[in-house]
This record gives sequence, structure tokens and C-alpha cells, in this order.
Amino acid sequence: MDDTTPTPAERGVHAAALATLPRATPSRLERLILKRDPAKVWEKVKRGEMAKWVAGEDLHDLWRDHACGTDLDELGGRLEALDAWVTTRASIRHPSALIHDIDPAPVLFRRGRAPDPTAPAVAIVGTRRCTPTGRSVAMELGSGLAAAGVTVVSGLALGIDGAAHRGALAADGAPVVGVVGSGLDVVYPRGNRDLWDTVAEAGTLLSEAPLGAEPEGWRFPARNRLLAALADVVVVVESKRAGGSMHTVEEAIRREVTVMAVPGSVRNPAAAGTNLLLSEGCAPACSTEDVLVALGLATAGAARRTAARDRRIDFDSLDSLQQRLLELLDDGPVSLDVLVLRAGASAPDVLVAAEGLEHLGLLARDGARVLRA
Repeated sequence: MDDTTPTPAERGVHAAALATLPRATPSRLERLILKRDPAKVWEKVKRGEMAKWVAGEDLHDLWRDHACGTDLDELGGRLEALDAWVTTRASIRHPSALIHDIDPAPVLFRRGRAPDPTAPAVAIVGTRRCTPTGRSVAMELGSGLAAAGVTVVSGLALGIDGAAHRGALAADGAPVVGVVGSGLDVVYPRGNRDLWDTVAEAGTLLSEAPLGAEPEGWRFPARNRLLAALADVVVVVESKRAGGSMHTVEEAIRREVTVMAVPGSVRNPAAAGTNLLLSEGCAPACSTEDVLVALGLATAGAARRTAARDRRIDFDSLDSLQQRLLELLDDGPVSLDVLVLRAGASAPDVLVAAEGLEHLGLLARDGARVLRA
């Protein structure tokens, strides 16, 4: 964050005000702002001096009246209370992936740090109504990728999205990015309030929606394009054949972003979409290393395991949870969610311990299961 106290203008109050204009869709905001100074654009809107190609004449008076009734000082105070920032495509703090995208984001509201444009990024998406196995796989992938220095991007929804971010946060690795479909002061879903705040503190929380905006249905397809645009790889953990996750896949394909899918049981309705993606040629994501290979960041894991076998590792040097996990795996491979239940520890703690054992070459993956190496 910035060391000095920012002025309302530096926080982006004029861009924030433009985003509150009625029916100001991303495409209309793009035409309105382009690379202009938002403060000057705002004054033109207040005077009703917009060009006709920016928006229909029916909006000119509506926008003028809205602008004249907007209190910029009050809006600036709300941004400051949230410690939120607003950027446009002309700002150096605007994510570069969303500046040059085929469907760019003209205005972004942000809590937390600006995303690192040089870091590899993976979007992990999936159904809200996921299975326990899907949830544990999403946490495992989030944890493993963050530990490997990869930015985990997701939509902070219930189910797979939230699980991926919880796993990434538990690893205490690369900063995460959450992209939401409501105003940064309107937490949705409410059950993820703690996750919103933690993501904003440990990484980045982004939205195109102005402050106070409710989670209207049209905002989520728009949000999904941002997930795809920010990612180098999109991983679908569990998804039905239709829905938000598959829309994110479509947006990824438009941008030639690699799409991967976690295989699931043919008896699991939540895996119907992911299994369809696999049948259509998407690469399987059975482990963190599969995704790292797609990013061009592995085969380091295989080298670590080979080196580990060539040296003795003192069992007593492992922490108590790692020792417990190895003992539980003496009888053969189990799924990660079963391992969590048997260990009697929290899922994030088990994920971190398992990742540590894998890095030491003591634990391996067999699809969705783990086993002693």
C-alpha cells in the first residue's frame, strides 16, 4: 500500500462516481472514459455534454441529473473507510492483463495490493454445490500452487472458489486475487465475509461494480471474463454442463488461455462438466504438478522426489502432523478428505503438512488420492 495518505482524487473518486451512473455497463464506461481524465469526464457528464456515440440520448439527461445529485466527498469517504482504490486503463496500477484484454475493464475497484503482473496466475473455478472431494481437491490445488509462487485467482463464491482461496491462504505463499460481482462493501455470499477480508489483507480483492452495488445476475458473466483474462491457466474442479464455470471456460477459450479439468466420477453430477471438458481434449489436472507443468514451471517436483529417495530423512525431524499422516498412509492410498477426517486436524493444516511431505518426496499423488512415496 502507499505510504502517504492519498487524496480522494488519488483514490479515484471521479472514476468511482462514473461507475455509479445508471446503466453504465463496462462497454459504455469504456466509450465514456477511454484514456481521458475521469475528473474532466465527470464535469462533462454533469453538464450533459457527452458525444452521442458514448450513450443514447435517453441517458444524457439521466446521467446529468445523477451526477448533479452525487456527493463526491461522501463517496471519497466511503472509499477511504474501505481503504479501497479505483483505477482506470490509464492508471499504472490497473492490472495490465485487463488493460490489453479483448474486453477490457474500464474501471476497477480494489482493496489490497495491486496484482503482480509478472507472477504466473491460475484461476480455479467450479460449482457452488460441490462434493467434499471436490472441496478438498480445490483446497489442495490452491495450497500447492500458492506454495509454488503462483497467484490463485477465483471468484470468492461458495464451494470450489472459496475452497481454492482458503487452501492458497493456508499455504502462506503467493498473494491471491479475488474477483467479485458486487460492490466491495456488499459481501456476497455473506458466509464468505471472513474470506473477503482475508483476501483483501493478504492479496487483492477486485470488482467492476461500484460501491453499494448488489450482486445482480448480469454482473457475474462480466466477472467471469475477468477471471479468464487474469489467468494463464483456468482449472475447473467440479462443474455441471452449464453454469458460471463453463462460462469462464468459454471466456478462456476466447483468449486462448489453457483450460484444465479435474476428472470426476461418472456417477457424480457435479463432475459432468469437467468430464465433458476432458472428452473434448482439455488436459487433466490430477495434481498441483500437472498445473505447474502446464505453466512451464515443473518438472521440479519429480526432481525433488528423486533427490529425496537418494538421502535419508529423519522421521523425528518431521512435525507431529506430518508423522501422523505418514502413519495413516501405511495401509495404502486414500482420498485427501478421508485423510483429513482420520487425522483429526483442520483441512488447511492437513493440506500444508501434505504439501511439505510431497516436497520431501515422502508423499505422492494417485489421481485424487495420496499415498506414501
